[in-house]
Amino acid sequence: MTNDTPAVSLSEGDRLHGFRVTRVTPLPDMRLVAYELGHEKSGARLLHLHAGDPENLFTIALRTPPPDDTGLPHILEHTVLCGSRKYPVKDPFVELLKTSLATFLNAMTYPDKTVYPCASTNEKDFFHIADVYADAVFHPNITESHFEQEGHHFDFQTPGDPSAPLVIKGIVYNEMKGAYSDLDGTIQRRTQLSICPDNAYGFDSGGDPDVIPTLTYERFVDFHRTYYHPSNSLIFLYGNIPTERHLAFLDRHYLSAFDRLNVDTSIAAQPRWARPRRDTVPYPIGPDEDAARKTAVVLTFLSCSATDALRTLAMQLLNDYLLGNSASPLRRALVDSKLGEDLTDSGYAAYQFDTFFTVGLKGTEAEHADAIETLVKRVCSEEATRGIDREKMEASFHRMEIASREIQPRYPLVLMDRVYRTWLYDADPLHILQMNRHLAEVRSRFRNEPGFMEKHLQEMISANPHYTRLTFVPDKGCTARREEAFRESMARRKARMTPQELEAVAHKARELHALQSSPNPPEALATLPRLCLADVPPDPFELATRVDRAGGRPVLDTDMFTNGLGYVSLAFDLSGLEDELLDYVPLFADALLMMGAAGLDYAAMAERQAQVTGGVSAGVSVQGTTEDAARVRPVLSVASKALDGRFPQMLEILSDRILRGDLTDLARLKDVVLQGRMSWRSDIIPSGNQYALLYASRNLSRNASHAERLSGLTQLRVYERLASGFDKDRDAVVDKLRRIRAFLRGRDRVTTSFVGNPSLRGALDSWLHGFLGSMEAAGPQEENPAFRPVLETRDGVATPAEVAFVATALPAVPADHPAAPALLLLSVHLSYGYLWNEVRVKRGAYGARAAYNPAHGLFGFSSYRDPCIRETLDSFRGAISHVIQEMDLSPAAVEQAIIGTVKTLDQPIRPAQAVGTALSRHLREETPEHRRRFRRRLLSLTGDDIRSAVETLLAPALNTAPVCVLSSRERLEEASKAMGAASLDIRDL
Repeated sequence: MTNDTPAVSLSEGDRLHGFRVTRVTPLPDMRLVAYELGHEKSGARLLHLHAGDPENLFTIALRTPPPDDTGLPHILEHTVLCGSRKYPVKDPFVELLKTSLATFLNAMTYPDKTVYPCASTNEKDFFHIADVYADAVFHPNITESHFEQEGHHFDFQTPGDPSAPLVIKGIVYNEMKGAYSDLDGTIQRRTQLSICPDNAYGFDSGGDPDVIPTLTYERFVDFHRTYYHPSNSLIFLYGNIPTERHLAFLDRHYLSAFDRLNVDTSIAAQPRWARPRRDTVPYPIGPDEDAARKTAVVLTFLSCSATDALRTLAMQLLNDYLLGNSASPLRRALVDSKLGEDLTDSGYAAYQFDTFFTVGLKGTEAEHADAIETLVKRVCSEEATRGIDREKMEASFHRMEIASREIQPRYPLVLMDRVYRTWLYDADPLHILQMNRHLAEVRSRFRNEPGFMEKHLQEMISANPHYTRLTFVPDKGCTARREEAFRESMARRKARMTPQELEAVAHKARELHALQSSPNPPEALATLPRLCLADVPPDPFELATRVDRAGGRPVLDTDMFTNGLGYVSLAFDLSGLEDELLDYVPLFADALLMMGAAGLDYAAMAERQAQVTGGVSAGVSVQGTTEDAARVRPVLSVASKALDGRFPQMLEILSDRILRGDLTDLARLKDVVLQGRMSWRSDIIPSGNQYALLYASRNLSRNASHAERLSGLTQLRVYERLASGFDKDRDAVVDKLRRIRAFLRGRDRVTTSFVGNPSLRGALDSWLHGFLGSMEAAGPQEENPAFRPVLETRDGVATPAEVAFVATALPAVPADHPAAPALLLLSVHLSYGYLWNEVRVKRGAYGARAAYNPAHGLFGFSSYRDPCIRETLDSFRGAISHVIQEMDLSPAAVEQAIIGTVKTLDQPIRPAQAVGTALSRHLREETPEHRRRFRRRLLSLTGDDIRSAVETLLAPALNTAPVCVLSSRERLEEASKAMGAASLDIRDL
């Protein structure tokens, strides 16, 4: 992104390419010019944020309020991308994933809108993918077969065999079964649905698995006909391509063919209640799992409409004031109450017309529901009555300013989301983009109008009768009952079918399978726009990073426009840390962030931090070097950011956190452990494929073993043990944390990365001299390289999920190995080719992917929200033979696969990413020459190179590759029985 705002090129009232310019707004704070236009014939509305950024984004959004719980908007979002009038291939979306340079390519269903965004840094590629997306939205094929594939259809457990049990298949169906399997997902959906039961928000736009099978193809087609018209579209553009080129493209190819249509997609405001509503909701846990302290209690308050600019901004500030950090009054009161272990996913939701505020505790008991409700109401009432703390509210204004200024990862999509939050409801699309101006206005009113914020707090929370209290209670038999009810329902349905109807089900399933198995005709594939290698930059994009020194240690300084923020990341090399301490490093990182420091308790320290930083983060990782994946180097990273004017104070926060943390507050440390356990538990099902792959990989190398111990299922077990035995073992735990901190005080372990205004370097260097000068002259030690791989493990991990997460792992090579580019290409091509078709399309899993991990020298396969286990493992094995025997490795096909792989190397790097990327590259000893060599090898790959990599590296390891599956015990036992000699070793999570 350049430092300059583009020149204004259009004026209000201008007409060109069928559009009329309605407003032109320079946004100098963001180095943007906003052009708002309307297409006069079709009724489409368009906003272009013209920027000096080579990443260009094209998005079509449509208001799609759900009429019921069938998931109609969600299924349509999937199916729209399954071929169109101009591009009649089965899945142009996947073809683009395999062959384009797109930096983003996806579609999303929200409670009231469906969004189709795509982005690229290559202008030719940008118009290619924009053309495919526009044709998909306005002219999709949406055949009945695609509806059945993406939504739902009947089949038999043994495909084609009417004597087998009747089942339901479908990608969205299985996706939503997974979404309804974990506590956090259940809370998020039920709270949102509960607060607005009388309008469109009372329905699940994603789909309830019990209701999805009632959706008919006829209603599905009618929904598209009604809502997917340019008159109901809001087209968002971002980037450096001139506005006129976008307008010419859209008018000539799409919009000029449509006449304006009156599409009523309005959403009536939820009628207000005179009293709250309360309900109890069961959610699944394992049959042998302890149900104690696994209840969640959540309060959700209806706030204001998203178009009420003043009140939504006030609620965002109150949200930060009440919950934003450990010192925030509502967060602190809930945690200190000991009524639960951690907050639920809480905060202000402004992504729909009826906004709401939700807060709650998990790790509690149902009998605490009244006390939790009373506590939330009392704290908010006291704050409104006593008066908002001025200093804490100023800290909230400060953090909002950081959020408004920061050039975040996936920045075009961040801006897109901000625009649609108001534009979708016919309000000013630029409101949130002009946040600094609005913040100044609200800050002035807060300072000058007595009771300004207190009034909003009272109206929207403390005295608001329109709220729900939902109590989510663990149910050991929930999963088994659901599955038994499903089997009985299918058995009854099947019993009512005639032999002819049963054969019709089998016939339709065979037809769908045949369609899914048949390749795209060459003439259809030829319609898709393609790049060639000449369109690909021959050299990698390089960060402008130089290696300096301060305090005797390396400082990586990356030159990049940051819009007034400074970023620092410190890496501590943990090589040589005692093995018994390694498992405690994640807890040390949590304690570093959440305990008191420098003589202040945890709340006072959190408040001090909030006033001067945009937050502090800490995490632990382990990876080899570019040339040696077996080199073990665990690293603890601590990072922060601040506005330029508060950068020196932010550095002092870092040194106090790292060197002067308080480990004597045992009550607070216990809270940190309990919250950590809850966080690990909550992440298992949403990220099940990642945990399964980590666990499958753990015995292949020392690096993989460390990675799993630090960030996998093993770490959850560590937290479970710590939480259950904390009172007995607390002195030993504190001793280990102190030993870790003492280990960090070796200055030669520290490497610093900085991104920000050059004027900040003086403060950074001065601080580093003092920070490092207080440390000992000690550095990292060599890790014990001895490691004996353990192969052929076949683990089944029982967790309450109605779907499975399946993984297998194979040893591979580091990044600088000549075969590494071929493995990267295969990871992309198999994910969006063979695995997509075999595991997702044919069997209905929500996702499946191959992954090459050069940092650990591993190659893996995994699936996500998968209805199958044994069949997916067979597909993983089949991927190897597919490459050797069937994959198209002709020069033309390899060229397209190379292009589709390059995008993984060329993703835009924003400031917050740059500080970590520069650090990671340095620690992995990855040089620009390494990156150039890797790119040259990738761009020159041949079919023989790809086949050879599989035959020599992956195929020999296939028979002994370890396996891990996460699913319910019932599914694991059923699959294990079917697998015979290759059965799973099943244990509880």
